[in-house]
Amino acid sequence: MPEVQRAAFIAALGGAVAHAQQHATHLGMLLIDLTNLARINHYHGYRTGDLMLAAAYRELLGVSKLPDTVFRVGSHRFAFILPGLTNPAFIALALNKVTRLLEGELFVDAGMVSVELKVGISINLNGGRDPMAMLALAESSLAHVKMGGSHHIEDLLREGGNSKTDYQLEQRFAKALRDNDFELYFQPKVNLTTGRVDSAEALLRWTPPGGEPVPPEMVVQLADAAGRAFELTKWVVHQSMRQLKSWRHSLDVGLALNIQAGLVASPDLPTMLRDAIAIWGVDPAKVTVEITEGAFIEDKESGFDNLLALKNMGINLSIDDFGTGYSSLSYFKHIPAAELKIDRTFVSAMMVDPQDLELVKIMIRIAQQFGLTVVAEGVEDRATMLRLRELGCDSIQGYYFSKPLAAREFESWVRAWPGLSAMQ
Repeated sequence: MPEVQRAAFIAALGGAVAHAQQHATHLGMLLIDLTNLARINHYHGYRTGDLMLAAAYRELLGVSKLPDTVFRVGSHRFAFILPGLTNPAFIALALNKVTRLLEGELFVDAGMVSVELKVGISINLNGGRDPMAMLALAESSLAHVKMGGSHHIEDLLREGGNSKTDYQLEQRFAKALRDNDFELYFQPKVNLTTGRVDSAEALLRWTPPGGEPVPPEMVVQLADAAGRAFELTKWVVHQSMRQLKSWRHSLDVGLALNIQAGLVASPDLPTMLRDAIAIWGVDPAKVTVEITEGAFIEDKESGFDNLLALKNMGINLSIDDFGTGYSSLSYFKHIPAAELKIDRTFVSAMMVDPQDLELVKIMIRIAQQFGLTVVAEGVEDRATMLRLRELGCDSIQGYYFSKPLAAREFESWVRAWPGLSAMQ
């Protein structure tokens, strides 16, 4: 199986855009995500998963028949550049062909393996879109499809020309990263046993000068598209440690921060966190790293080694957005986590949807069985809070207590916190 080829892909995409500009031709791209790799790894083994990726890669090369057009750009993601489209709507034909080819079953290791995929698309009329903007559009399209949306080629054709707005946003993002123009907001977590505010979750916020706030998921997409996800995460980590140090003598709270799934296996992750803790002189026991459950099983070897390294530093690990990915209980024997965080999609509807309530009960029992504390996010009313406490949930966060707050507002809020009894 080829290694991840992101750098080669970015170079090839830039060359394809330049060629389209020079010859006034159209350009398309498919971003293909094999969504069930984690389950294949679990049920069939990692060797079968690797063979499936290799088979998918060969099939895509066979469709393309052109050099430098198919690249593996993530652990289970491929990019397919479509140069020289005489009619930009022809991207729909390529989409259908790739979907028919891969979705279903591939012959792997003397057997058949079912493949599930989602595809994001982007169109570039006459090379008018910057390569990074083109990638960002494909990422956005893929995210839209993963949330249940569908492709509308007509809309993409309208958006496929020169996108000055996207380009300007990318430039502003790069400048914001250089100038530390992002901000962290903090949402308190309330302990349901003691009634205290034990910790908070650090959340990234960015409002460009003179502009509207940019949604956090778009900031992450911009960082991914520019190949600067690690750099953005490093900023969040150091800013979080700096904030913890400033609270050391005034607020007794811990801080949780999110690490993107794609960075969990990065060999630089433990060193980056170790250095930040040392530079700012904070207690690692006050730090919780939240990682989505899918990150634990995409790259088992490197990912688990990194998580063990973080635990050995004294950092707490939390399984974030639990219930929204494809994980197996067998993995919990190996994950060195101390906390499980139930996703808001279950919590917000648990008082009106019996199925969500049952799922929340099951998740709490699972966590208790494995010795994990439980945090529920998205709590917006008193009834939900009381029911979670009855079920044995340890801590909660949500708008019932507070929205995410800027640092000074958060400090004032914690000092004025009357205790849980006042909320009942």
